[in-house]
Amino acid sequence: MAHGITPSEKFVASLCERSFLRLWTHSNPKGKKDKELCDCLVVCGPHIVIISVKENEYKDTGDKTGWERWRKAAIEKSAAQIWGAERWLDTVNEIVRHDGRTITLPKKDERQYHRVSVSLGGRGHVPLKWGDLGNGFIHICDEYSVGIVFSALDTITDFVEFLKASEALVTNGVKLMFAGGGIEDLVALYLSHGRSFNLKADTHEQPDRLILHDDLWKGFSESDEYAAIQTDMNDSYIWDRLIEHYASDLLADGMFDMHSREVTDNQLALVTMALQPRAHRAVLAESFIEFLENPELKVASRAVQGYAETAFVFLIGKSSDRKYRVRELFLRCLVIRGRLTGVTTVVGIATDRSGTSEVGYSSDLAYIHMPEWTSESEKQVIGIQADLGYFRNAQWAKR
Repeated sequence: MAHGITPSEKFVASLCERSFLRLWTHSNPKGKKDKELCDCLVVCGPHIVIISVKENEYKDTGDKTGWERWRKAAIEKSAAQIWGAERWLDTVNEIVRHDGRTITLPKKDERQYHRVSVSLGGRGHVPLKWGDLGNGFIHICDEYSVGIVFSALDTITDFVEFLKASEALVTNGVKLMFAGGGIEDLVALYLSHGRSFNLKADTHEQPDRLILHDDLWKGFSESDEYAAIQTDMNDSYIWDRLIEHYASDLLADGMFDMHSREVTDNQLALVTMALQPRAHRAVLAESFIEFLENPELKVASRAVQGYAETAFVFLIGKSSDRKYRVRELFLRCLVIRGRLTGVTTVVGIATDRSGTSEVGYSSDLAYIHMPEWTSESEKQVIGIQADLGYFRNAQWAKR
């Protein structure tokens, strides 16, 4: 359940849990001297999203004084909290959640920070400052855009790719002007151009100025194009539920390393699953369900290529002989790593086919990350090692 101090913080935390899933969403984490670090922190793979929520009701003074007061309370204080959180995060390797659970941060040289301010109370009366506010780029959402942004870009990869593309757009010299709207109209422009800001097809050259009218999102969200996108993504949420299923086991100490026979909190396989964008999740989910439920499929395994040098192996095997199933799963992952060009990470998922188990049902996860194959002899050595000691802190099982 989403944690937060104020209703607005709870709302934002619930959006994050829905989009980025529970295991990687941390509301009100502790910072220096156990003080609140920020309102919500998302940590998944190399990505750290720092979110600050500030709510201040705008009071119209008849001049710019009201604007300035609201911006100071809702945006500038939010930005200060975000920058302070980032500075402190740069000094530590782990954080503590509000519930006491410790979260390990990515390696410092791999971290990618993303800054989001949810500034509420302006009700569209105040033009939003947006961009580099002094110590790095901050993305501003208001009460109208926050739900749209987190729902339309509802995986960690889709979300941060939009943030990075927006920053690159401005860094490359394009001046953005919001004509009465906000970041939701930028999302519409991004999605309607194939998840990019390459507008050359429309204008024959990349413009140096964009005026975003406040009806862009409304028009796009009501279009047949967007309806078709939503329909195509329906099955992708099966992948989300699969991740949450395993995450629930991990959080309840139900994930076991098959090598040590001990409880593990290793998230490598789950992180790889969570980093798959929405479109890739649709393909993965459809392949997984078809593989499990189609009785005409006689094959015991299937491989599907994923996002960013990843692949997944699905395996049917009996729970009555899990040791054999685990070994076969890991070896099949090794084979896929060697055969698919450009793949460096493979996650395997093994389970029984529905209606076939005599001893109950279980599932296994395997994870391997091998950046390089250096020679044919190394392949053979790895194969021998896999056969003799195939767990290598990479094999987990769910009881």
